[in-house]
Amino acid sequence: MIIAHELTKTFGGETVLDRLDLAIEPGGIHGLLGRNGVGKSTLLSLIAGQLKPSEGELDVFNQKPFDNATVMDRVSLTGVDVAYPGTWSVRDILTGAQLRYPGWDRGIADELVADFALDDAMTTAYSQLSRGQRAMVGNIVGLASGAELTLLDEPYVGLDIHNTDVFYRHLLELSGNGRTFIMATHHIEDAAKLLDSAIILGRDGRIAAHILAEEADDYVVATGSFDEPEHALAYRRTDAGSRALLPATSATGLSARTAPADLGDVIESLLEVS
Repeated sequence: MIIAHELTKTFGGETVLDRLDLAIEPGGIHGLLGRNGVGKSTLLSLIAGQLKPSEGELDVFNQKPFDNATVMDRVSLTGVDVAYPGTWSVRDILTGAQLRYPGWDRGIADELVADFALDDAMTTAYSQLSRGQRAMVGNIVGLASGAELTLLDEPYVGLDIHNTDVFYRHLLELSGNGRTFIMATHHIEDAAKLLDSAIILGRDGRIAAHILAEEADDYVVATGSFDEPEHALAYRRTDAGSRALLPATSATGLSARTAPADLGDVIESLLEVS
């Protein structure tokens, strides 16, 4: 669905993405993770056809996405910082989205409005909404768009626990319908529970790692008293002992207690070194 080769994006004299390579197959929920300012939003905007690459190649649905209506009709990019006209009401935005996206699902939109308890805000101007309400509107547009490729930029920002759970539930339901979701987020612990893969964007503007959820089963967390093991993704030594995340095969013969790692453990370790 997405193939990037030596994809580069510069703004003025600053290189944000530098010869980035990435391949994503159709289907599933993929997390785009990285430290602040590494270019997650820039990468999503390039994929959505809203920015033009400075160099390199980017294909989405086997076409160049920039300003390409055929591609852009199949892609939705939403997020709390994706601007809508400040004078538009919530109802105006959803009406516009229904006209914009060929696969718009009115039933899902209405259900999300109810579940997010936005009924009383339908006539409120976008500029008057709280940050959490703006996130809800963006999530409704993205999830109800029916877009084959849906890009969600920090969808949890401003949401309380209840509304985050609402978002999770609908996202998981829709991901089983053959759609592909890419979600830029800082909420590692929560996101790791539903991701099919994690894409780590490094500070050098390249993909540092792209790990499938099932690959986390190959790692263990080791605790005890030992020096840094070979091939450890993360290692920490304190007065209480040592702790390491490493491939299970590398833990053989290590004088330590081991427990299975989860995707969240692997993501956090990869982010530390990226």
